Parts: sequence; structure tokens; C-alpha cells
Amino acid sequence: MKGRKREIPAWKQEVVAEIKRLIEKYPVIGVLDISDLPASQFQQMRHKLLGQAEIVVAKNTLVCRALEETKAKNPKLVELASFLRGQTGVIFTQMNPFKLSKLLRESKISAPAKPGSKSMKDVVIPAGETDFAPGPVVGELQRVGIKARIQAGKVVILEDCHLLKAGDTISKEIADVLTKFGIMPLELGLKLRAAYEGGMIFAGGVLEVDEKKILDELKLGSLNAFNLALNINYPTPLTIGLLIAKARASAQNLAVNARLPVAEVLPLLLARANAEMLGLATVIGGKNFQALDEELRNLVGLSTPPAAA
Repeated sequence: MKGRKREIPAWKQEVVAEIKRLIEKYPVIGVLDISDLPASQFQQMRHKLLGQAEIVVAKNTLVCRALEETKAKNPKLVELASFLRGQTGVIFTQMNPFKLSKLLRESKISAPAKPGSKSMKDVVIPAGETDFAPGPVVGELQRVGIKARIQAGKVVILEDCHLLKAGDTISKEIADVLTKFGIMPLELGLKLRAAYEGGMIFAGGVLEVDEKKILDELKLGSLNAFNLALNINYPTPLTIGLLIAKARASAQNLAVNARLPVAEVLPLLLARANAEMLGLATVIGGKNFQALDEELRNLVGLSTPPAAA
């Protein structure tokens, strides 16, 4: 005798139906990693995203079922199932995946150190006086590599100490010291594992774009393209003005060098002829003072005959 078909609980059906409704409503669907994120911080971030995105936290099996049931309309969407592992949330939004990734990165909050966690940034303890009262704290600092001692009734750090590098595992001793200094080396937030938009799946790493670097590269590329177009005389809206000015200057130089008496260069030709005439007059006047009339002698500065050699 065949066993009866197992009936799916109503609450599970409601969760799947809600996810399917949101899939139909929003063009962008993302898979979030919410592991190691305390409930209070999760609620804070959820509140920050109000009006911009909706987040659903459900069992991975239920999310997979919802993706399967929408496969007929969005065949590519089912590939998001490969990113469902561990503690997962699903985010639905109208903003594009790159903007969503940036928003989530900027929404991270600093958190105190936990033993066994990895530091998100370099931590340097600077040299100088501290607010700590003399006592066992000196030994605690020294045990983690911080050079400290008591001077004039105060605990003093003798030199800068590079306590942690980004990616270092935090020990219990270091976590306790960081707490005393009020340093929070961890960053908690929603991590975007992947996002779907317009029939494409974007992995989380692809979406983490360094905007400053991209803008700098675009500026450099634009400048190189402009210089190339200018050097090969390629007319574009940006280069046409400079190309015309360059052509005009070349034509003017050619006309001047060829002694071509056109209206644009005639004043230059006359100025050059006058300069050459004065130069010749200076040479002649130096040899024969009487060969120049009075006006010309004044022009070249020979108002009196040169002294005899």
C-alpha cells in the first residue's frame, strides 16, 4: 500500500508564496550572507534599507522551492540556489546590483573585537600617555607586544605598536586590550553573495567596484584618446576646434616663410622686411656713415659718425 503524500505545512506554503510574490515585484534579487551578524545589528540594517529594499530570511530549502517554481518565467534565476548556504537572507530591490552592493558596503557598522575573528583593518596603538590607572594593565599590554611602563603615575606607551594587520586572527588577549582602548576592528554588515538582474547572475566579488580607481582609469583613457585624435588629425567634437586652430597656424607659418602677400600675414611680412632693412642699414652705416640719410641713421642709432679705427 502506497504511503500518503506528505502535506506541506501552511506556514511553509505562505513563505514560498511571499518569496514568489517579491520575485515578481522586483527586478533585482540578491542572496545575502548574514552569518556572524547579531540580531540587533541585523534589525538596524534592515531599518536603514526601508523604502529601498526588502529582506526575507527563510530556510534555504524554502527559498530554493520558490526559485524552482518561478523557473518557467526566469530560467536563469534558479542559479541563485547555488549561493544558498549557511545563514542566508534574500534581498529584493529596484536598484541595480552594483548600487546595491555599494549601499550594503557603506552600511557596515564597527564592532568590538571577538576572540577568533579576523581584523578588518590594520590596528596601530600610538605612543604616548594613556588614561589607564597604574596596575595589572601594564602587564596585559606587554603580553601582546605593546611596550608600556608607568611614568609619573601614568601608564605610557613608549613607541607605536602595529598590533594587527587586516586579516589577522584576534586572540583573547588582544581582544581584551582593544576593548580597553575602545578600538573596534570588526565591521559587521550584510554581505552580498550574488545578485540577479535581467537574466544575468552577478557574483558578489564582481559587484565590489572601486569607483575612484574606475574614474581615474576613465579619465586617463579619455585623455589618451583625445591626444591620439589630435596627433592624427582625427576630427571629433572635442578636437575640431584645436585642429582648425592648428591648421590655421600651420597655414600662416607657411605663408610667412614663402613670403606670400595675403591679408592675414601681410603685417608679419612687413614687420619682417622692416627688421631686415634695419639690420642691413646698421651694417652699411657702420661701414659708410654717409650712405644713410638722417632719418635712417636715427632709426638705427647712428646719429654721429663711428670713430675711426
